[in-house]
Amino acid sequence: MVRLLYFFVFLGFVSCSSYYRFDEAYDKRDFLKAYSILENIKNKNNFNYQKREYRIVLRLSLEGDKDFIHKLSNLVEKDIHTNIINYKNFGLAYLLFLNSKTKNEYSNTLLFFNAISNVPVEFKEYFYKMKGICEYKIGEYDKAIEDLKLSYHKFSSSDTLYFIGMSYLNQKKFKEAKEFFEKIVNTTLDNFFNALAYFQIGEIYYEEGKYKEALEYYLKAQETYSDIPNFAFKTSKCLSKLGYNSLAEKFLKIAMRIDKNYATAWFYLNIN
Repeated sequence: MVRLLYFFVFLGFVSCSSYYRFDEAYDKRDFLKAYSILENIKNKNNFNYQKREYRIVLRLSLEGDKDFIHKLSNLVEKDIHTNIINYKNFGLAYLLFLNSKTKNEYSNTLLFFNAISNVPVEFKEYFYKMKGICEYKIGEYDKAIEDLKLSYHKFSSSDTLYFIGMSYLNQKKFKEAKEFFEKIVNTTLDNFFNALAYFQIGEIYYEEGKYKEALEYYLKAQETYSDIPNFAFKTSKCLSKLGYNSLAEKFLKIAMRIDKNYATAWFYLNIN
């Protein structure tokens, strides 16, 4: 009996030590190490384990790791301790968000986000970002801006700035939109988002009839990230507006080379 008691005390000590090492690795953002430590814990059917499992699986899923997104899909199917239901609900909302494609699906996902109470503090930046993107996708631009700004204040990221800018742009608030697109260019080294920001600044100038300025930014977008056919297509339209028709045709052909199925470029080539 005494030996059995010592055995359980020993197991408890080992688990506590493992949880400490997990917390240390997690706080240092060494998430794969933290996950490995957690995997080696034998007793998994308790609150301490389940909470940490949700934290690490969510964290790695939110970083876009497909294996952990699959793990999250399996995890939300399991019964859990009632004190961590908020982690499960956030995980379910994230999975719904990933699978949303249509306006109706984003609307349903937004309803789920709005129903979540007591969002885990460490994931609030993601909560507000995804909620804001859902609102953007269904045309609720003011609400989108509000939630996206809340996310950005917690953690600055280029994609958050981009959706804030796009929310202003869709309301024809060009000055505010341009401010956020310029902020991307001035704060990030990410070529993809830099190119998108250049392109949208070009779109603002194009809408204002400032074709020379628009052309400058369309070209910057292409120089920064050349794999998007619409950059070349809008350059072509801009050149046409400025009277450079033969050059405009060349950029239509560039759009076609990027994507041979780019229907808009085919259409304009065939009517000229």
